[in-house]
Amino acid sequence: MLNLFRKRMKGEKGFTLIELLVVIIIIAILAAIAIPTFLGQRQKAQDAAAKSLVRNAMTAIESAYVDTRSFDPTVTGMKAADLKAIEPSINFAVLGTPITKPASLATANAVDYTGLAAPADAYAVGTVSQSTKTFAVGVNKTAASQTVDGQVLPSGNTYFISGAVHPW
Repeated sequence: MLNLFRKRMKGEKGFTLIELLVVIIIIAILAAIAIPTFLGQRQKAQDAAAKSLVRNAMTAIESAYVDTRSFDPTVTGMKAADLKAIEPSINFAVLGTPITKPASLATANAVDYTGLAAPADAYAVGTVSQSTKTFAVGVNKTAASQTVDGQVLPSGNTYFISGAVHPW
């Protein structure tokens, strides 16, 4: 058996330089196609994580609203510590930053929250994705337009991506 293997190896000369270059070129072409596609998917995943974080923060804020009937962050039940007790995985920064320019980073599981006292019944929550896009939602529970941080919110939800009103 070993003899047969040795005879076979003597007949093999290996690959030529041209054959190796062709294989390397093919691998390079495939890499040139795959790497930009991969990077695009990575950015989409980072943006999806930021959107998910905002949605989860909205759920916590809405849960707190059921008890307090106010979105005012000075009311007990709507403070950062109260919201953190409802959703421990999110770091809430209760401040008056413009909703179109949140500063909290999604990589730190942090969101900015701005709420208005009744009767306005409006709030905004947002975060910055690792891809540096900002995602925010302004919610207005009244029938009339409200102004939150200088941004007019019609009744319902208004979505902001990188500062511009957008469909989610």
